[in-house]
Amino acid sequence: MPVWIGERLVLLFPHEDPSSAYGRPYLVIDPGGKFGTGTHPTTRMCLTILEDILREEQSVLDIGTGTGILAIYAATRAAKGVVAIDPDFEACRVCRQNIMKNGLDQKVRLINGRVEALSDRRLFDIVVANLEANTLTVVLPALRARAQPDGLIVISGVPAVAQSEFLSLLEKASLKVLSSVILDQWAGFLLGT
Repeated sequence: MPVWIGERLVLLFPHEDPSSAYGRPYLVIDPGGKFGTGTHPTTRMCLTILEDILREEQSVLDIGTGTGILAIYAATRAAKGVVAIDPDFEACRVCRQNIMKNGLDQKVRLINGRVEALSDRRLFDIVVANLEANTLTVVLPALRARAQPDGLIVISGVPAVAQSEFLSLLEKASLKVLSSVILDQWAGFLLGT
């Protein structure tokens, strides 16, 4: 069954007929047992926020890419310089297949490793991370360090009950909360640097 995200996007599994997207743009995502099918509230929040903020010619870094759904979406929205990174080899294998299924192998650079594995000191217009809260806490400095001075950071994976505590961490990291969303007991944030 297709997954509808916001106003403009339909997610399809490989066995689904593209006509079920009813003429709307769609992505083909095979979860391969990994997180990131588009059905989890944290993924849906990130996609919805990205739908609102992505503009042509922006660079995007997806930290902890999993199936690659966020990076693939960014690349289809004409983002330039999309980099997807994940320390899990199997996640990268699945991500690579999804990148190929969507014809984006020339638009998305995939790196198997941690954010420190990026060899250059490049900064990105948008940094996105859909990770568990404890992992987000650890990578907050890297998210901020990889965002342009006027860049945006999209994060999700924080249980709504821990939102207040997490907001304190964001303040300590000198990140400005531009907006927040709660969906099915999960919190997502759009941050400014």
